[in-house]
Amino acid sequence: MSTRFETELPRHLMGIWPHPDDEAYLSAGLMARMAEAGRRVTVLTLTRGEKGTSDPTDFDQPHFAERRERELRASLAELGVDDVRVLDYRDGECDLVDNEVAIVRITEQIDAVGPDVVITFGPDGITGHRDHRIVSAWVTDAWRRVGHGELLYATMTDAFVARHAELHEAIGLFTERGGDGAASYPPDQIALTCDLSDDELDRKRRALGRHASQTQPLAALMGEDTYRTWWRTEWFRRPTPHEAATCVLCPPTAATSRHIDEVPA
Repeated sequence: MSTRFETELPRHLMGIWPHPDDEAYLSAGLMARMAEAGRRVTVLTLTRGEKGTSDPTDFDQPHFAERRERELRASLAELGVDDVRVLDYRDGECDLVDNEVAIVRITEQIDAVGPDVVITFGPDGITGHRDHRIVSAWVTDAWRRVGHGELLYATMTDAFVARHAELHEAIGLFTERGGDGAASYPPDQIALTCDLSDDELDRKRRALGRHASQTQPLAALMGEDTYRTWWRTEWFRRPTPHEAATCVLCPPTAATSRHIDEVPA
């Protein structure tokens, strides 16, 4: 049953993402609502996004990595989030990392933080980006090893994908998924929904604006009105039993899990 993330917020939310700006698109409203309610939010970003540009003077350069980390911290400050942790993996090269080493590092971070809810990409990675999908697998196995708390995957609904099909085709959002297309889910598979008020949407837009190296070109391409309201609702689903029990990158590790209570609509 779908729930509304409006009451009985968890005490501590931890977002774990591969790149700066992933957190803003998929969970800015949720994080701001948590911070506004006086709850704790931690963001762990595994790379500094140094390849997130088509400008050869910036691509894969230390100064651009530094810029993107500054953008990340400024964006999260707009949302009231000050617990920001950045690891040293290289953008676009998560597939070159030893999986066990990465999983242990993430497990240690979750243990140290002690969140009751962890959010990240699902196995589809939304856009299919290789880093997104690998980080999903790392976080899922780390959560399994910790053995408690809720794991939620950021996702999209069938209605959202259908409504924006032409836009997504125009910007090539799902190109990296190849023939698979978008991975979306019906309402009964959505665990948490965060609908943003106009004020919350303005705040999310300001947070996205802080990621200027990434968001200015896309906003210009889409048009401001469309860009501002595009991800007005944020959706999260629980792992399927198979996803929760199976590590796709390493031998299975025994763990248990428990879920936060359903929040009434």
